[in-house]
Amino acid sequence: MVAFRRNDRRGRNGMRLSTRLLLLIVVCLAPLVAAQLYTELDLRRLRHGQIAELALRQAEMANADIASIVDGARQMAFATAQFPEVQTLAPDCGARLAKLQRGLPAYRFLAVVDAEGRLACSSAPALLTDGTRAPDWFGDLTRAEGFGIGRLAVSPGMDGPFLPMGLRVGADDSQSPASRLIVMALDLRWLGEHLQTLQFGRTRLLEHSTLMITDRDGNFLARLPDLDSMREAVLLPELKPLVGRDTPGVTSVASRDGRQRLAAYIPATLPPVGLATIVALYPPDLTTDVDQATWRQTMLLVGATLLALVLTYLVGRRFIFRPTERLLAAAQRWRAGDLSARADVTETRSEFGALATSFNAMATTLQARDLECRLEAELLEAQVAERTRELSETNNRLQVEIAEREKTEAALHQARKLQAVGQLAGGIAHDFNNMLATILGSLELMERRLPGGGEPWPDANVDRLRILIERATGAVQRGAQLTSRLLAFSRRQRLSARPTDLNRLVTDLVTLATSTLGRRVRVVTDLAAHLWPAQVDPSQVEAAILNLCLNARDAMPEGGQLTITAANEMITDRAAPDDPEPGDYVRVSIADTGTGMTPEVLRRAFDPFFTTKGPGGSGLGLSQVYGVARQSGGTVRITSATGEGTTVALLLPRAAAAVKPDAARRGADALRRADPPTLVLVVDDDPAVRQVTMEMLKDLGYDVAEAPAGSDALALLDGEASGASIVLLDYAMPGMNGLQLARAIRDRQLTMPIVLATGFAELADPADADATLLDGLLRKPFSIRELQTTLTRVRGRRHAVSNVVPLRAPKRG
Repeated sequence: MVAFRRNDRRGRNGMRLSTRLLLLIVVCLAPLVAAQLYTELDLRRLRHGQIAELALRQAEMANADIASIVDGARQMAFATAQFPEVQTLAPDCGARLAKLQRGLPAYRFLAVVDAEGRLACSSAPALLTDGTRAPDWFGDLTRAEGFGIGRLAVSPGMDGPFLPMGLRVGADDSQSPASRLIVMALDLRWLGEHLQTLQFGRTRLLEHSTLMITDRDGNFLARLPDLDSMREAVLLPELKPLVGRDTPGVTSVASRDGRQRLAAYIPATLPPVGLATIVALYPPDLTTDVDQATWRQTMLLVGATLLALVLTYLVGRRFIFRPTERLLAAAQRWRAGDLSARADVTETRSEFGALATSFNAMATTLQARDLECRLEAELLEAQVAERTRELSETNNRLQVEIAEREKTEAALHQARKLQAVGQLAGGIAHDFNNMLATILGSLELMERRLPGGGEPWPDANVDRLRILIERATGAVQRGAQLTSRLLAFSRRQRLSARPTDLNRLVTDLVTLATSTLGRRVRVVTDLAAHLWPAQVDPSQVEAAILNLCLNARDAMPEGGQLTITAANEMITDRAAPDDPEPGDYVRVSIADTGTGMTPEVLRRAFDPFFTTKGPGGSGLGLSQVYGVARQSGGTVRITSATGEGTTVALLLPRAAAAVKPDAARRGADALRRADPPTLVLVVDDDPAVRQVTMEMLKDLGYDVAEAPAGSDALALLDGEASGASIVLLDYAMPGMNGLQLARAIRDRQLTMPIVLATGFAELADPADADATLLDGLLRKPFSIRELQTTLTRVRGRRHAVSNVVPLRAPKRG
């Protein structure tokens, strides 16, 4: 009941009233919170922008100071060049420079290089220890045409690194004899001390920031703070590309510790050319106060929001939730059928008190109406019960009639469906047999045309071709067997019992059954070594076994084992009315591990149209198996139990004769040509079959005439082929089928033998297939030997006919 009340206190979307109030407060506070957060983020963004701008300004002021130092060096170099000792390179030139250098602590030494690149004089005698040749670090200065700044340099005898700067004076051409290069070596230690005491306006260098002065190669000239403890002489790889840029700016770079740093830079390409100024800092170090203030304000905002939510919940529970809960409890009792319940009215002046009063009045009205409805319902129920009994009796009779009608309609539907499947299978088999006849005839003709060992072809090639032809012929014969099975399934092939090796039949059938049953079903065979031959129609037995295999697969939806057993069995007496006569029989058993049958289903298993597969089953599978076995002279036994599987045993009569072995392939050289020559009229609507048949007849020595249809054949018999001794015709032809053509020939008083070649087992009118119409029957596909045997037999049967005229081959139009 408590859970049900909680569900009632929820809205349509499952949300409680208190939750709705809290959500309302959250929605109201959301804009304020968002505005505050936006303000804090905007202030943070502005602070970062100000820091970047301030860093760039300090880099510009430091660069300006360096520029003033370089400009002072240029002026000092120009003043030095005015001394007579320097202009004439007098012997006391070095002393004069030394005296001048003592009053300039910013410079390590002063020197003069003549036009030939030799060090003429210097304030530092240590520079002249290596002859008078200028050191290598003078190379950049000697190539300068005006004032130039070199790179970071060191020299033996000099205490620490320095930055050489030079001014070309005396001539525009550096190779002129009057040309002089005044060298001013800036002391980098002095530069560092100078930068430490430097103030930019009223502020010093930004806290936690680094000021770096480098040459054009990125070598450090000065760095603040911690100049003396520099571990590296060049810029970090992430800062070095800034030296060569064209314009000043501020960028973010990733340092080796993985943190993003802000770098403001004045590249070496701007004045003073050759020197770069970089100010690097870590923004979080400068925004700590802003971050702390933002955090405090955020926490204050979160606390205020939580306080508002708590107060809203408490107020809503006292003045809204509890009155609503009392109303819902009364409503729940009303819905359960207790109309005597009343809502508790504690606050008559509030909206909830008015609602409770209205609901109580409504409950009183509903209670009175409910009593009236019950009295009316009792009267109505008595009347409905009487009428219902009458309708039930009528409905029962109607249901019986409907069930009988549905059973009859289902049986008719299944019969029509089976008939349609049979017609389709028969048609497919007919067309397939025509194709197989064309292939088989062509292969045999190819084999007959292969040269012997004495022909020009090598014997090995001929043997290979014979092997390939044998393989193709075997495939055609297997296709013919498949077609025979299809005709047996469609019931368009009459029972033709003959001695049959059931071991071989089951072995050949296992391959087809394995692919049909699927991977979940494991097929096992147990075949007796000395199995008797059975007198049965092989195709019908194959269809029956395949049908039983499919039933076993349906009984094993989760998979299982299917066992096919073949053994000999002798029956001495009839134990049951369905047992066959005493004698020798061959038993073929199909056992599964499926669900089995109940006793009721087992009693009706062989009843026609009885099925447990629902509308999808025909109910004719086991009844057809039973019919095949009884028609063959045997019977069917079935044993089954629920959950223990089913075993179906076919008892088939033993054959009196042995199984005829398959004839070995007979070579075309064993065939005899027709003597005397005989004209055969071939009538077939399939051009390929007709042409192959004609070629086979020609190889057998027959003269041949052809016709594509019955009307053309009758016209030829009246004209060019009037001397035909044999008519070989197809059964299924458009307009006039084979039997109709045979009757038309007999109606013309023509008595030549007529042989029907067909791939369709069922004739249109079986009563017409008598001795007066047909003399022979060839099943497609047929071999050339079968063709010769049939024609030889029918020629001997009609040998005594006296009205046959001498034969001539018809002329070709």
